[in-house]
Amino acid sequence: MRLWLDLAKILVAGVVLGLVVGKLVVLRPHYLERIRPRFWRAAMRKMRRKHWVRLITIALWVTAALLIISRVIETLVWESGIELVNPREYIFIYLPLPILLLTVSILSIFEEWIFRGIILDEMVRWRHSKLLAVIVSALVFAVFHLSNPGTYLAFALPLIPAGLLLGACYLYTGLGGAIIAHGAYNSILVILGILS
Repeated sequence: MRLWLDLAKILVAGVVLGLVVGKLVVLRPHYLERIRPRFWRAAMRKMRRKHWVRLITIALWVTAALLIISRVIETLVWESGIELVNPREYIFIYLPLPILLLTVSILSIFEEWIFRGIILDEMVRWRHSKLLAVIVSALVFAVFHLSNPGTYLAFALPLIPAGLLLGACYLYTGLGGAIIAHGAYNSILVILGILS
């Protein structure tokens, strides 16, 4: 029964997000351009050294803040007796380390493109409020992660502040900085999980 529930969660989240993002990409094709390699090559060629330093510095500070805040929240949740995941059903822990690192890196790119690069931008366009846009994209980001097999409702708690920080990073550094911060955060979590 749990397998069918997990499959339903994945399917519903994927279809809803796919329909929303698909419609937005059709309405505004420039969103699709933002994930093409030629877009990134051109953007990287234009960046000066001081821009690279700023981008990487902010991304690393956000990564550090993500790690600290998420660990504090996870610890508080665990100490209250609430489970975040069911380790037997949380499929990511069964992947070999190289595949897991590659997976979280690729997912970071697409999650940032969707949740910050499209949803946050659309909320700013629609409501003219960056603060509201960051909050909404963080909430959608957290709720979407509940579709991961083996996750419980409390799994979203550390993801809300993570989404807020990634949204702020996106506003200050653009999509590249948010992707670097998210990818570094995910990779460090994977490595810490393997070591513990």
